[in-house]
Amino acid sequence: MTGKSLGRRVNRIDELAQNVPPVRDLWPGIAAAIEADRASAQRPAHTRSRWLPAAGMAAAVALVTIGIFIGRIIAPAPQTVAGTGTTQPESGLVRATLRDANYRKERDALLVEVNSQLKAMPAAEREKVAASLATLRRSIGEIEAALGRDPANALLQELLVNSCQEEMRALTAVRDSGSQEI
Repeated sequence: MTGKSLGRRVNRIDELAQNVPPVRDLWPGIAAAIEADRASAQRPAHTRSRWLPAAGMAAAVALVTIGIFIGRIIAPAPQTVAGTGTTQPESGLVRATLRDANYRKERDALLVEVNSQLKAMPAAEREKVAASLATLRRSIGEIEAALGRDPANALLQELLVNSCQEEMRALTAVRDSGSQEI
């Protein structure tokens, strides 16, 4: 760029021209946009948009009401404790404790049968089966200890259930192995 085509060369800001008129006037477009905004603001808002939050709240209340109603139908009625006149709700913890007691009772009965079956097995086979059962019992004990530290861990809970089921399968297989040979 040459100095002739641009005029004189400017070295500092204060050398620039102070009052240079714009090439075109922008104010008529700005004023028209402001007036258009004012005109649209004066139009009535949609009546539907005013009722939308109220309808949403009514729907939420209806859903909660239906959920409570269904929960009361599905949930068992509280049971009265004999002789006290107080009610005790049937909770998941009580049912789980009963299931655990039934499982332990069945497992203990199965262990008695398996122990008698183990005595009739050859020594090498008996050692293999005993080692497998000991490994399962040790695993279950370790999982229960870990659940004691982190009882809400769903993965440990699932692992405990699977391990207990595997132990029951193994015990049943040992018990049934003797009845097939006889």
